[in-house]
Amino acid sequence: MKTPDTQYMLHASTKLGYTEDEIVHDALKIFFSVNKEMRESIAIELYKCGEISMGKACEIADTSYENMKNLLYKNNVLLRRGPASAEELKAKAKKLADLL
Repeated sequence: MKTPDTQYMLHASTKLGYTEDEIVHDALKIFFSVNKEMRESIAIELYKCGEISMGKACEIADTSYENMKNLLYKNNVLLRRGPASAEELKAKAKKLADLL
């Protein structure tokens, strides 16, 4: 929800050549750069849902592999250790072969 002040600033910014998407993107970058706890929560949630790897979770949370493992453990999230079944392994191998 935009307040009158933000509407004026967005309007003036677009007159200066900025797009609303650029402004929102930059604002979110700044917001997340100072809010480590939120970055960690987002990384945990995305990892838990299977949307990102452990490496990407570490990158989003801006933390080490060991610290990310501890965060996942504290939040009762199981670590994924490779494919869960032979079928999943075959599907991943096929996907990789298709990329090559």
